[in-house]
Amino acid sequence: MKDVPMKRYTSMRIGGPAKLLLYPADRTDLLAMVSRLQDSGTPYRFLGNGTNIIVSDNGIDDALIRIARMSRLHFTKTKDGAIAEVGGGFPLKRFIGECAKRGFGGLEKLYWIPGSVGGGIRMNAGSFGQSISDTLTGIDILNERGEIVEKQTERGDFGYRASIVKTSECVLAGRFSLKHADKDQLQADMDYVYRERKQRHPMEYPSAGSVFKAVNGQSAWWFVEKAGLRGYRIGDACVSDKHTNFIVNMGHAKARDIAALIKKIKDEVLSKLGVALEEEVELWGFNG
Repeated sequence: MKDVPMKRYTSMRIGGPAKLLLYPADRTDLLAMVSRLQDSGTPYRFLGNGTNIIVSDNGIDDALIRIARMSRLHFTKTKDGAIAEVGGGFPLKRFIGECAKRGFGGLEKLYWIPGSVGGGIRMNAGSFGQSISDTLTGIDILNERGEIVEKQTERGDFGYRASIVKTSECVLAGRFSLKHADKDQLQADMDYVYRERKQRHPMEYPSAGSVFKAVNGQSAWWFVEKAGLRGYRIGDACVSDKHTNFIVNMGHAKARDIAALIKKIKDEVLSKLGVALEEEVELWGFNG
């Protein structure tokens, strides 16, 4: 597809057109697609579920590759539980639900984190004291040279919202070592996570999730709150009253409004509190 409005493909519901949006059917198709793009000199990026990106109103010249159709899920039983191999394009929430239905635990506290498995691995998604890397044992990635590489992973490969996966790489699959667990307890844990998220997070408005990373173990919302920015608004971009590390689209926000509000927050927090916030969201197409 050509000149695709990114507001259709981002959770913030903003953004201008992408030059191309491509859906490879399988790994062979993906390798051929990347080879053609590289040969033609066309820049490309990998797009997951668009849950943590802000795309410029002017759009981007890159071709976007979505591996949503590459979402195989397979469980191999072990003595203690199972090894789950799942495609990077598989929705993370659905994957966790499939694990719980089979009585396999280790990911249930990540329930309702939006996005794909691959995106969750790249940013080492986490919540309620649990991180996706806790049970991850291996990944298949497409590297920047257009090669598929299989890697075994260790805890040292991951940090707070960080992993060994580069922004120019794509997670094609992940392997997880899961333990037997009581299905009712897993469901109870997931229900608890959902209730807490619904109570704490502004799920009623489009957003890109947490905007800023924590600083020295202190959640970013605290700094935004202390800077007096709760409810601060530029156009229809607004710091959420419910959770000040969320910027929400109140209806017709533009990407430039979101970007201006992010800058305002960073400037105010630095000026008033001496703390430099770092974005957790990615801004695409704002630098040329």
